[in-house]
Amino acid sequence: MNTSRSLALILDRARAAFPIVVLAGLAAYTWWLVQSVPSEDDGDRAAIPPSTPDYVLDDAMVERFDLSGKRVSVLRGSTITHFPQGDRLVVSTLHMVAEDAQGQHLTARAIEGTYQGDDAIVNLKGEAHVVATPPAPNQARGPVVFDGEELMMHTDTRRVTSRQPVRVTSPEGVVNARSLDYDARTGQTQLGGRVSGRLQQNKAAQP
Repeated sequence: MNTSRSLALILDRARAAFPIVVLAGLAAYTWWLVQSVPSEDDGDRAAIPPSTPDYVLDDAMVERFDLSGKRVSVLRGSTITHFPQGDRLVVSTLHMVAEDAQGQHLTARAIEGTYQGDDAIVNLKGEAHVVATPPAPNQARGPVVFDGEELMMHTDTRRVTSRQPVRVTSPEGVVNARSLDYDARTGQTQLGGRVSGRLQQNKAAQP
């Protein structure tokens, strides 16, 4: 009889202590997990060279916002590779849309693109295509389209430039040139090298 009571007392104490044992086990596991994950300050952990990507994303999208929280650009790619040096993104099958405070739109696509986060410049390579659409009050003049093997889109200054042959298509006609500097904010276009093309006659100017 005394033996049964002693056994029952031991079982009751074991049941009461069970939660404490479980918590102690979880605490020990958590401590092991923290100790097993290397921290950024771990001296034994090899530093990633700036020329080595620190992450690669598939079918990804990157958004940029201004200080007020408004979205100013959207960058998509089948593969996006990030390099720490210069905050550089290398994008395959690039598609990008950028908009400024006045409603000026720049859309771009290319086989490959490089985005420099430090200077907000997108380098487009391979079937590069950029469309500059004026804001609503000036949309009557129509978009301007740029095509070439290499184009540069400056998202901060709203410029499209190229040092390679480029074709410019607008409501006024089609022009081919060896270099380009287009300011989307003013609508001014500077073409360099040999320039050729066909311009549409302005019917409004006819007598």
